[in-house]
Amino acid sequence: MNPKRAKPPVPRRQPAHSRPVPLTHSKRTFTLIELLVVIAIIAILAAMLLPALARAKQKAQAVTCLNNNKQLGLAWVMYTGDNNDHLVLNQDWAVAGSPSLPSWAYGLVSWNINPDNTNTLCLTDDNALLGNYTAKSTGIYACPSANYIGPQQRPRGWSKRLRSVAMNGAVGDGRKYNGLPFSSSYWWARKTSDLNTPGPAESWVFIDEHPDSIDDGILYTDAGATNGTGQFTELPSGEHGGACGVAFADGHSEIHKWKTSVTLLKVSYTLVQRVDVTQNPDLAWLANRTPRRQ
Repeated sequence: MNPKRAKPPVPRRQPAHSRPVPLTHSKRTFTLIELLVVIAIIAILAAMLLPALARAKQKAQAVTCLNNNKQLGLAWVMYTGDNNDHLVLNQDWAVAGSPSLPSWAYGLVSWNINPDNTNTLCLTDDNALLGNYTAKSTGIYACPSANYIGPQQRPRGWSKRLRSVAMNGAVGDGRKYNGLPFSSSYWWARKTSDLNTPGPAESWVFIDEHPDSIDDGILYTDAGATNGTGQFTELPSGEHGGACGVAFADGHSEIHKWKTSVTLLKVSYTLVQRVDVTQNPDLAWLANRTPRRQ
């Protein structure tokens, strides 16, 4: 008989805690170059998107401004309808100087700490004649882009001034400025029937005024400067990319784009008035839309 073949020994299993742990690769991380590339891509995307966001914000503010001026224009029309065709009083506050004289709005806007700058009663009490026609909504009297606060006003925590809109000095009765160039020739409409040259659709009533020009509730324009040669007694605003809101006597409003740098002076936080110009298309636009005698 053949001898039995010996069985090979069975290897003994090692305890789990004594088994060698296989080596594994550590997780891969970004290199400095890769991080810089990512940052550069983000910067490029931000540079592309931020102007678009800024334009979208500007457009939204312009739409709000347009709506504000339309509401003011409609309030002005309703007041006239309730008062036998008489236009709402439009007093020059620097001349009138007292709330005992009612006007569409009253008080002075300035760069100093005069409380009129934030006093909502100037727009809502009984002497502010359009207050009831605007449901005493004070927000519509200021352009959403006109958030300028003077150096004296910032320490008081003011966020903006009460009003940025002004009314055409040639629209509405009341005390007016009696200095040059208006001492002898300046004329203003007292009733809707006076708005013949130009007609209501072309006669501007409310406009956003330049932050350095606004003071009382009036913006004067020489109706005779139809060729653009004369004087900006006060400047309009250009907060919407060189444009501003304007309301007209027929109740419609629009955003008007200015064409010259004179009209678009940078805000300096000082009072700026009486800018002489020659053949300026912006002055011509305002003058041609300012009511005058037939």
